Amino acid sequence: MKTLLLLFLAGLLTLYSSGCATVKKGSDVTGLARTTSLSGRDLGRLIILARVANGEDTPNAAEKEITALAAATAVLTSLATAVPVSRDGLLTALGERSWPDAGDMELTAAARACGADTVAVLTVTEYVGKLQIGLPTLWGTETAFRYQLRVLDAATGTLLLDANRFRLRGGPFLCRGLDDLNADFQNDLIELVRGDVAAS
Repeated sequence: MKTLLLLFLAGLLTLYSSGCATVKKGSDVTGLARTTSLSGRDLGRLIILARVANGEDTPNAAEKEITALAAATAVLTSLATAVPVSRDGLLTALGERSWPDAGDMELTAAARACGADTVAVLTVTEYVGKLQIGLPTLWGTETAFRYQLRVLDAATGTLLLDANRFRLRGGPFLCRGLDDLNADFQNDLIELVRGDVAAS
């Protein structure tokens, strides 16, 4: 009996150790970036607004928001010409209006009022890692994110980019953690800014 169990487990390990990873990606992109990438574009003084949707119900929402903001700032300032500026002036210009509730015209008007050239709005709706335990795979991990990124020209109100993206990666006997999730998220932003707009 032990021999059969060991053979069964060895067979499973052989089957899945070759990296039967699942990768699912999706992308829906509109705006000028549909035909011309943001990479190399002069975004000028850039305000980046980031939030985790339903943050009050999301574990570690504040940390995820900081991570998402840092990734967006790094990518937009390295691939495009941009100088990141504080969002405080925009928030003051909006008055009592909450920025997640503000429309494009309100955001661009507030950005102009505080001397910004571009506004990027990043909304993360999913940013998770999961451990799966059960038969026949015994265990595996999975990471996934889903977000929307909008980039607006403050002077004209032109929508430079409106992208909805998601990615899921994982599989049996794969060990994926927070570092992997963060790297996937930043790499996806890089692909988006460089012009990889097709779903795959």
